[in-house]
Formats: sequence, C-alpha cells, structure tokens
Amino acid sequence: MSITSDAPATFVDRPVARPGRGGPELGFTLLFVLFTAYMLVPLVGVFLFSIATTWFDTILPVGYTLEHVVETVNDPLFIPTVGRSLIASIATIIVSVVLMTPVVFLLHVAAPRLRPIVEFLSLLPFALPTIVLALSLIRTYSEPPVVLSGTPTLLILAYVVTGLPFMYRGLDNSLRAIDTRNLSDASATLGASRWTTLRRVILPNISTGIVAGALLVFSVSFGEFTLSSFIVGDAWKTSGVWTVAIWDDQPHKTTVMVMIGFAISWLISLVILFAFSKRATVEVGQR
Repeated sequence: MSITSDAPATFVDRPVARPGRGGPELGFTLLFVLFTAYMLVPLVGVFLFSIATTWFDTILPVGYTLEHVVETVNDPLFIPTVGRSLIASIATIIVSVVLMTPVVFLLHVAAPRLRPIVEFLSLLPFALPTIVLALSLIRTYSEPPVVLSGTPTLLILAYVVTGLPFMYRGLDNSLRAIDTRNLSDASATLGASRWTTLRRVILPNISTGIVAGALLVFSVSFGEFTLSSFIVGDAWKTSGVWTVAIWDDQPHKTTVMVMIGFAISWLISLVILFAFSKRATVEVGQR
C-alpha cells in the first residue's frame, strides 16, 4: 500500500554561499597595485623633479615652476638632437619592417624548418651587450670596402640589430595567429604570386603585429645612449647623448628631456596606431 499526499511541496530559501574576496583575488589585486606603483612612482618622481624649484630633503618639492621646461625647449641643441633621434628611430622602423616582414613570411611559407634557428638568432641581441655591438660594428666598418664608422647609417643599422627581437616576435606571433600557410596556399590556387599574397592578403591581417613591433623598436631606439655615444658621439649628437651630457650641470634639464622623450614616444605610438587602424578600416570598406 502506498500513501500519497496532495500537499504542495515547500522549498526553504537558503542563502547561497559566495566566495569571499580573500585568497587568490586579493593576492592578484595586491600584486597589481604593487606593480602599478613600481611603474608609476619613478615616472611621477621624474616629472615632479622636472618642474620643481627646490627638492632636496623634503617628501615633495618646495615649489613648482615651468622655467626648466622653457629653458630646455629654448636650448639651441634641443631641436637638432631630438630631430636626429626621431630620424634615426623612424628610419629604424622602416628598415626593420621592410627587411623582416618578407623574411618571416617566407619562413612560415617556404622554410618552416628554419624557424627555430632564426628564432634563436633573433634573441642574440638580448645576450650581446650594446657596447660590444658598438665596438664590433665600428671595427668592421672602419676599413674599405665599406666605411660607415661615425655615420648615422651605421647607427641606424645598430638600432635595427637591437630591435630585431621585438620586430621578429611581433611578426611571428601575428603570422602564427592567421594560419599563414593555408592562406598562402589558397591565394596561390587563385593565381596570386607570393608578393601579391604578402601585399594583398598577409599584410592587412598582421598589421597589429607590425604596429606592436614598430612601437617597441621606436621605444628602444629613441633616447638610446650607448650605441649613439660610441658610433656617432658629438658628430651627430642625439637626444640620448645630450641628455647624459647635461646631467651633472643641469639635472633639471635632464629630467625634462626624459619626460619629453616619454611624451614623444606616446605621441608617435598614437600616430602609428591611428594610421594602421585607419588603413584597416579603409581596406575593410573596400572589400
């Protein structure tokens, strides 16, 4: 015999246990705050010193002024040195993109077995001190048939070498993400050459990697001191060489130059991002 009941079942609402804000989430937040402070505090300190009237034994500057900024901008060496650094950095980006993009593309399409070797070679600039690179280039290009020692051309080539890991990594990651080989095969079946495939199919899809590599190359090149000091020195003085030269006598100017270099890097980054995003928008609209 079974007993049934027509009484409706009742459910008791119980509070749902929610994870607290401790543990991994709190640890991540703490690490993020510490990392942000580690990155921003030195930059804020440099900025405050660049506009400080006096700052020796106090937590914050005694007063603030823009006099140091005006003096730096009006200095006869300001525009020439910054202009040379801009020329060298932009030329480095152009050379790096023109040289590296076809090479990395062909590695993915025609010689994938060589990629580990090229990847290892691209990391060598990290292990090679800049002073060793500078002295090696000076020694190599100081005698005929190719004499480039002391010229901006050799400085740009040195910048290309130091920026090689950043440009290669940006291009390689982008090419891996879009399955380059299948795209190239599909383009070839339609009768396109490899140059046409690179120009019309691959480049629009790896613009993000090119931008990332270009920004990193620019940040490494602009304001660089060691290579500039050894290769060109005062004959073609860049902003990095001038900034270090005035440190002992005019420390406020030095910090102003650091902040100006930071601002220029951000401005160039925005220009590059805007240019590539606009180009991508136009290409999408034309399809």
